[in-house]
Amino acid sequence: MKMILLWLAIGCGSAPAVLEVAPSEELTVCSEGPQDGEPVVLIPGLSGCSYGFRKLTPLLHEQGLRTIIIEPLAVGESARPLHVDYTMTAQAARLGTVLDSLEIEDAVFVAQGISGAIVFRLAVERPELLSGIVSVEGGSAEEAISPNIRNTLKVAKVLAKMGGKGLLRDRYAENLKKSSGDPSWVDRRTVGRYFRGTGRDISAALGVMVAMTEQAEPWAMTPRLPEIRIPVIVLLGSAPHEAELNSEDIEILRQGLVNVEFRDVPGAGHFIYEEQPQAVAEAVVDMVTNLSVGGFSSVGATLVPGDDGGTDSVQPRNSR
Repeated sequence: MKMILLWLAIGCGSAPAVLEVAPSEELTVCSEGPQDGEPVVLIPGLSGCSYGFRKLTPLLHEQGLRTIIIEPLAVGESARPLHVDYTMTAQAARLGTVLDSLEIEDAVFVAQGISGAIVFRLAVERPELLSGIVSVEGGSAEEAISPNIRNTLKVAKVLAKMGGKGLLRDRYAENLKKSSGDPSWVDRRTVGRYFRGTGRDISAALGVMVAMTEQAEPWAMTPRLPEIRIPVIVLLGSAPHEAELNSEDIEILRQGLVNVEFRDVPGAGHFIYEEQPQAVAEAVVDMVTNLSVGGFSSVGATLVPGDDGGTDSVQPRNSR
């Protein structure tokens, strides 16, 4: 992939970095915090954006960590070109290109939802780029578009034909609330920032979603999970909500990953970094700290630290 730096500003205010990783494929990137700090790479999910991490990043900066937010193609304010490869494998390759341009390796990743599956693929193909993963309700999905999103897409197409940009935005806000344990964060300003990239070109946004439903991954992720040797912490919102990982998703991760820990976040939903950013920050700091002292084992069964300092087997919760 060819990388062209179009414009770069440190900070996620009104002027993030714009990186062209291939013709017409422009990603937005925000780099903040101590530039000599350990790098933490944050990847929002399909419904997210850089703005969504505004509560989390200051907590990480306070710990001396540098944050780099990368919006995958068609996410947030990154470009939405048609007729390009939108498989998760291709999205992972784009993330790798960005990190190569920034000369970043051995970074802790935070990824939400389907971006968790993208980062798992990156860990398989470019293991040198990652030292650990904090997955916010992200599993090893084999398709970028879930059945729930497919249903939403059908409704969105109808609303778009009606010329209802406002209706689409309202539907978007409703879905954010349904995916949350505590939806109080979904206010007018936040919805505006989340919807801004999509709202600029509704036709392109819908076209990209359709493309995602039609493109097949070149290889299956689940059989290759054991190749991921780095530690993984999976954060799960315990409040009932849409877009949650079910018991099958959790079992696949439990069986496949060599070193995984599951953490419930009481009262939270899919957007844990919005609802309870401290829980995500604690997971990241724990990851960085344990990596620095060699606290994670790279081999063995799927175990998590126990209360007595030993290890306990992880079992999926009956409610999932």
